Amino acid sequence: MTRSRLVLLDANVVIELFRLGIWQQIVDRCEVVLAETVVEECQFYDTDDGRQYIDWDEVRAAGSVCIESLPASDIKTYCDQFGPGYYEKLDPGEAEALALLGRDAESSICSADKIVWRVLGNTNATERGISLEEILQSSGLTKPLQRRFTKAFREVWNKKGSIDRLMGLGDKSDF
Repeated sequence: MTRSRLVLLDANVVIELFRLGIWQQIVDRCEVVLAETVVEECQFYDTDDGRQYIDWDEVRAAGSVCIESLPASDIKTYCDQFGPGYYEKLDPGEAEALALLGRDAESSICSADKIVWRVLGNTNATERGISLEEILQSSGLTKPLQRRFTKAFREVWNKKGSIDRLMGLGDKSDF
């Protein structure tokens, strides 16, 4: 089976995969690329049994994911294309992952944050995004998910970003 390439953006998506107990199933099915900043952001997740810590040393040693980083100057250059209404809402992991996405035409990005979907809509790159729901469906997995992890949520916020672009909002000219 060929694994699809994927950039898992948000700490909240990574944490949700661990929380649902399907992290390994996803990394077996997808080529997972994480921004180093995302790894730094997700150190644990909470379950009914209490706080569970993610052993990134073990994940790195297993070689099951690729962890990439960019110089701060590259991330800043990426963010500088947006006005404050956008870049101020991007957290460091989102910014680095989006900048990485811009360097790899084969990747998609998975998120649960409105701003990521708005950025993709604003930059006319909605096809580069994929919701956790869509990943699970394509992997033959089903789990109940909060709305922010769904395709419908992604589509609503992609559309908002596209409208912003048409109205001249989101880029440097909006301030």
